[in-house]
Amino acid sequence: MRSRRTHHLRGMLVILGLVWIGWSGPSPADEAGPPLFPFLISYDAPDNASSMAHLLDAPAGKHGFLRVERGRFVHDAGPVRLHATNLTGPANFPTHEQADQLAARLARFGINCVRLHYFDEAYGNFMTEKKPGIIADDPATQRHFDPQQVDRQDYLIAALKKRGIYVDMNLHVARWWDERDGFTGKDARPGFDKGLDNFEPRMIELQKEYAHKLLTRVNPYTGLAYTDDPCVAVVEINNENALFSQYHGGGIDRLPDPYAAEFRRQWNVWLRQKYASTAALRDAWKWVATPLHAEQIPEGAFDRPVAPDGKTWILSAGTAQASVSVADGVLRIHVTREGHEYFPKLFRTLAVRKDQPYTLSFKVRCAEGTPAATLGLAVADTARGWRSLGLHQMVPVGSNWKTVSLAFMAGDDSDQAQFQLTRFKPGTYELDDLSFQSGAESDFDAAASLEEGTISTVRNGSFAPPQARRDFYQFLVDTERAYWTGIAGYLKKELKVKSLISGTQLGYSPPHVQAELDYIDSHAYWCHPSPVSPDWRIRNLPMVNSLSCILGLAGQRVHDKPYTVSEYNHPFPNQYGAEGQPLLRAYGALQGWDGVFEYTYNHSPDFEPARNTYFFSIIARTDVLAHFPACAAIYLRGDVREAQSTIVAAADYPTYFERLVASRSVGAGIGSAGFDSRLSLIHKTAVDLTGRQGTDPAEVAKLQGKVLTSDTGELTWNTELPESAYWTVDTPNTKLFTGFPRGRTVPLGGVTLAIGKTRLDWATVSLVSRQASGFGESGRSANILLAATGLAENEGMVIEQVNAQEITLRDKWGTGTVLVEGIPATITLPSAAARTKCFALDPSGNRKQDVPVEKAGNGGSIITIGPAFRTVWYEIDVQASE
Repeated sequence: MRSRRTHHLRGMLVILGLVWIGWSGPSPADEAGPPLFPFLISYDAPDNASSMAHLLDAPAGKHGFLRVERGRFVHDAGPVRLHATNLTGPANFPTHEQADQLAARLARFGINCVRLHYFDEAYGNFMTEKKPGIIADDPATQRHFDPQQVDRQDYLIAALKKRGIYVDMNLHVARWWDERDGFTGKDARPGFDKGLDNFEPRMIELQKEYAHKLLTRVNPYTGLAYTDDPCVAVVEINNENALFSQYHGGGIDRLPDPYAAEFRRQWNVWLRQKYASTAALRDAWKWVATPLHAEQIPEGAFDRPVAPDGKTWILSAGTAQASVSVADGVLRIHVTREGHEYFPKLFRTLAVRKDQPYTLSFKVRCAEGTPAATLGLAVADTARGWRSLGLHQMVPVGSNWKTVSLAFMAGDDSDQAQFQLTRFKPGTYELDDLSFQSGAESDFDAAASLEEGTISTVRNGSFAPPQARRDFYQFLVDTERAYWTGIAGYLKKELKVKSLISGTQLGYSPPHVQAELDYIDSHAYWCHPSPVSPDWRIRNLPMVNSLSCILGLAGQRVHDKPYTVSEYNHPFPNQYGAEGQPLLRAYGALQGWDGVFEYTYNHSPDFEPARNTYFFSIIARTDVLAHFPACAAIYLRGDVREAQSTIVAAADYPTYFERLVASRSVGAGIGSAGFDSRLSLIHKTAVDLTGRQGTDPAEVAKLQGKVLTSDTGELTWNTELPESAYWTVDTPNTKLFTGFPRGRTVPLGGVTLAIGKTRLDWATVSLVSRQASGFGESGRSANILLAATGLAENEGMVIEQVNAQEITLRDKWGTGTVLVEGIPATITLPSAAARTKCFALDPSGNRKQDVPVEKAGNGGSIITIGPAFRTVWYEIDVQASE
């Protein structure tokens, strides 16, 4: 363990006989600069330079229900974008006074939609006292609502509506059935009954009952049932929950009876609809046992040295720092720094033949470091871009030895196949008894009978006849489709819900299934804390060096379907969190997405906290909220234009399904179709699930250079300095910089920005023309909000440096308020100094101090800001020329 003051090691590592020199990551915050000062953005909502409430069209729903036209959200007044956040758990039930204050503050930041999340169950965790949800605390059942909670939620929704803020109603998130309602074996079922509730008949009926109670009730503060209130923009059926995700995670295989028996019964019913008899089924499956033979890794016992020739054994470090050695009969992978894009990666070369069975087995443990790591495992080919050859899954790894044995059918021929282990966190990992053999042992029971309903389900990770696995995967697809379309049909036909409906998020369920509902949704996090327990730690890295979350989100959008991202965050105490929401909003606008949601505004009944109290809540995150006015302009007002051209990857269902069976990867993206994922930074990108439309990858120019600019010319990613990237927005009414200045002066149209030394050598600076009148060009008037943030933390919190990349606070979150640094910067504007004034603002956004404005040599004005002004906000007022 190291304190924050400890310098990171920079140097050379000898990796498998190769010398690699790497950058060790961001340096700890420099504490030698000007002192931090208190700055907690106020909880009121004054109508001043900090407010973007004028962008909201109140009341929400005045133009009718949202609907879909040409793949976009619209209402009677035209296209709609949801510039949104979340409320989690007890934050869904404020007092009436709190609700009014909350709605006003959200409007101040230009928020026009709130996702009401995780209110179907009591909410709490190791840091938060459990508080009740909407379900009454009844010792006999979980089927009744608490009248007080209902009243508070009704008033909240009415208050939001009045301010022009829509709501996104989540149905199932966390309600987890128990013996009170006749459901046994809770401890053996998946958490929150995920996956199980996609097929268990009574659970499905109870979901319908819950939806009926929630959505058909009349809100006394609006006089409308939620089925009739257009302020309900969208309804989500089931959060991060799908049969496929639970199956691939092993949760379905571990189901106890009677749930396992019910699943097997449905499987046998499905098989009887396809095959007339057991004889027909056996003829189709053509199962022939294949004993294990032809070992390809004879050195896998690691009882002798491994020759690191870069061909048979390869350690691809990327931006990571790692080394490999053999000692004491094990292979050791020592990782001192994690890299981008899942680096470092360990490869062992293999050869496979299409439609032949193989078995991979090994033992693994994390001897030192991250206590609960999850490694990526694959047998893949990288000769023509990465492609799975039939095995691709996650492997949880702890401090004790874990035996892994997986059988699969190769999806293609390859003499350049690789056993791959990826996603190593910092620490020391040990590998032993590594084996890769032809053949496979199966638990398929040749004596099972279709007529008797005894055909067993195909277990995840076990071997089965190829056609059996195809049948089982199609059964999963059909079961999911019946569930999602069945619930959506009930909502629309029986309850008369007029709001738009989505199922769950991409990555959990096949996109072809989710595309049968009204719109597509997704989630992403940069540096999510892991584990979410008292032993948590979080990577303290900036995303500006990779933009990986943006690339992943943009690459999987479904063509001609509305698309939202209903959860996104760079969680606290990651010190680079200010970059996250501007990136999401800007690329959401470039891509033409229909909704972008920060997760979460608040998770607590306290709506005026003095400091940051949880990873995901931004209610007290000064560094993040300071830039929300710019985010509102970028996305809601549309300052960032949509891209001029679109790259479409074709992904018809037959092709997708074969890849799903072979790779066990439920997603579909432009990368799997052969496109460079960075194209999403330049053009709109999407996947056409019909396969009828598709751009030829050969016709797309190869990306060159270290500066990528959108085809609108407004968004630029500059990676010229290694691991010191920056990203900018340059539009007529919004300018933004986030990243590493490194002494560079950045031109942004008629504005130039030069940022000085900061504690992180990193900063985020935004300027937004509040009335969209520019920045004082051509003698025009302008009212501009300037926000500048860097390091922000709780007073008294203690950062513990776990390793080169990870930090933790343990229980030392601090006792005071939020402290921030003042960013030194010089801004040059096109307006004449004589008609330009600048003011430092207090936490309410009111003027507290004049800031000098100097004359620039080109006739413009120069404003110099810094720590002396003890603020993150400045107002620039430009008078029109006479």
